[in-house]
Amino acid sequence: MLREEQIDLRRERARQERYTIERLGRNRVFSDFLVKNPATEGQYTVRIRGFELGDNSCTCPDFKANTLGTCKHIEAVLDDLREELPEHIQKRKAAVTQPSLYLHYGEQICVALAIPARRSDSLEQIARRYFDAHGLWNSEYSYESLLTALGSVAEVINVAPEVYDFIDRDNEKRLLREKEIDWLWHLDRGETPTELRDLVKVPLYSYQLRGVVFLATRLRSILGDDMGLGKTIQTLAAVEILARERGLRNVLIVAPASVKYQWQSEIQRLTDRTALVIEGLKDARENLYNRDSFYRLVNYEQVVRDFDLINACEFDLIVLDEAQRIKNWESKTSRAVKRLCSKFAFALTGTVLENNLEELFSICQFVDERRLGPAFQFMEEHRVLNDQGELVGYKNLEALREKLRPILLRRTRAEVLKELPPRIDTTIRVDLAEEQKVPYEEQRTTLIRLLQKNSRTEIDRKRILACIAYMRLVCDSTRLIDPTQDISPKLDELEELLPELIAGEGRKTIIFSQWEQMLRHCAERLEKARIPYALLHGGLSGPDRKAVLERFQTDPECRVFLSTDAGGTGLNLQVADTVIQLELPWNPAVLEQRVARIHRLGQERPVQNIQFVTRGTIEERVVETIAVKKQLFTTLFESDRDEITFRALEQSGFIDTLRDWVEISKEKPPLALAATPVISSAEVIEAGLNFLDLLAHSDWPRAMLPEQLKKLADSCDLIQRRARESGGTVENFG
Repeated sequence: MLREEQIDLRRERARQERYTIERLGRNRVFSDFLVKNPATEGQYTVRIRGFELGDNSCTCPDFKANTLGTCKHIEAVLDDLREELPEHIQKRKAAVTQPSLYLHYGEQICVALAIPARRSDSLEQIARRYFDAHGLWNSEYSYESLLTALGSVAEVINVAPEVYDFIDRDNEKRLLREKEIDWLWHLDRGETPTELRDLVKVPLYSYQLRGVVFLATRLRSILGDDMGLGKTIQTLAAVEILARERGLRNVLIVAPASVKYQWQSEIQRLTDRTALVIEGLKDARENLYNRDSFYRLVNYEQVVRDFDLINACEFDLIVLDEAQRIKNWESKTSRAVKRLCSKFAFALTGTVLENNLEELFSICQFVDERRLGPAFQFMEEHRVLNDQGELVGYKNLEALREKLRPILLRRTRAEVLKELPPRIDTTIRVDLAEEQKVPYEEQRTTLIRLLQKNSRTEIDRKRILACIAYMRLVCDSTRLIDPTQDISPKLDELEELLPELIAGEGRKTIIFSQWEQMLRHCAERLEKARIPYALLHGGLSGPDRKAVLERFQTDPECRVFLSTDAGGTGLNLQVADTVIQLELPWNPAVLEQRVARIHRLGQERPVQNIQFVTRGTIEERVVETIAVKKQLFTTLFESDRDEITFRALEQSGFIDTLRDWVEISKEKPPLALAATPVISSAEVIEAGLNFLDLLAHSDWPRAMLPEQLKKLADSCDLIQRRARESGGTVENFG
């Protein structure tokens, strides 16, 4: 039933789209057709061989991945033909005039053979030996033996180019699999095979060597190791193997803008390969793509702008660093990245899954678009819905783990880094100052009034979310909402705490905030105290980010690194031993990314993670939010449970939870985390707080007046625009 619905959906889309269709062959019906969409300028070639499901093919990505045997482009051509053809013609199939070897895109991709009615006995025997009654591959023999046999028959065999590519990939997989077995056999015995020696300029840990082997022998795979385990060095070592063993010539690394230069530095430090950062205006970037370099480095936003230039380079390997950047499969960046062409592909991420299984599906599409099946099938197999069609859990997780096993390697720090120094987590609670209580209570009152309405409009819902954002700003500093006031118990506490934290030779501290303006206020306090610092935020250019990072890493006088979440991913900052969170992000993955900047390989001192929380406010509930999101990740990757369930994510449940938040008395003692039901805030997380994820990742502009925030409450679009203007990433929300 589900597959029929998906087929009907594509037929409906074919009728709605305004395609232009051009016949490429001489035959009126059974020919190749060029299908163009003037709205998107996309075009694909459709081959028509019949009017039944599975008869035809298309070059579009959907046809190759959906396993349905059709797509909207095929259906558009068939509709066009049906209008002008009599019914008896529509029952025919294209006559096979020449033996053809092609790829069949069904539940699995396989080699197929079409032979004419009149054929030699030798060809008939080959068809029976290697293929089933439908012409699909069904043999224990090798593809090489098939090609040899076909070369001996009298007929000329038409072999589609993609067949050779498919066979080459299959042979490569087999050869690399044999090497993997051999290399692991030696590693299990404490031996390092010759091919795994001197890959990079520093020694590799045993677990890293196994990661290198995994990457180098799987063609396209995901390295999902915990942050801080050395995904960069494992990648560079795997590249060296592929360069030596498989003739790898050029590599594209796609990374967040904040870490492009760090990749360049690591390549220069660990290898003898050349590495070129692509940047500048279009003409300059085009010249850089054409320059000779083994590695070329771009950020995710450039993939959209430079898509044709990148694919023209014909990279052998594409590496995605922080691959969770493509977790939203509907974003332009995600779609562009998945259309990049290369034989080999590595996706690197310490957070394979942040919020839901759909994100994992999106990352898998980059390395193997058919591994988890089409999206509609994946949703049906793994999502649990209630009678209203709302998500209430996930199922069949063991089957999902089994599908992922060939392409995903994940190790935790607890598993492999017994020698990692201890991490100490400390929560410092502060009280609202009198000047903060008035604006906070005003927003809390507004929020309660909105929640008490019997019916709420979409504008009401946006105002609810904006009130929450306002309350969080107030908890940091009154100056974020009113530039005439400078009241911040958090910064006052930080002033007292910081001299002790940086006392002693070589001690350094990183301070994170979601708001750029909060960091600027913090910087003013540091200047008064004559404490040298470096400031990183999303608005800096690539060279400026590099300079800021190098100053903190190399200047012994620069003791403090102020950063938005632009510095929370991909950067190695082991020179510090303390992380301070001026406020907690909604997303636990973001929190762990921050701490992992210093609690990683190379760190020799105990690490402190200090987080500020304002008593009796919404900030105390963020701790619950973090615990809930962690539960899904743990269940999938670190347990053997087959199902996870949580309460229905109903609109009323979302509102009820908000009401609980704002109506709790401020005099009530903070909730003990151990006594808090883990699932108590699930409704908030999954029922619309992608919006709050945006706020959590954004660098807000200069201090915002209350009037501006009232407009903000009326318009989600304004919030998105503000985030973009200040260097935030709107793609994180969704």
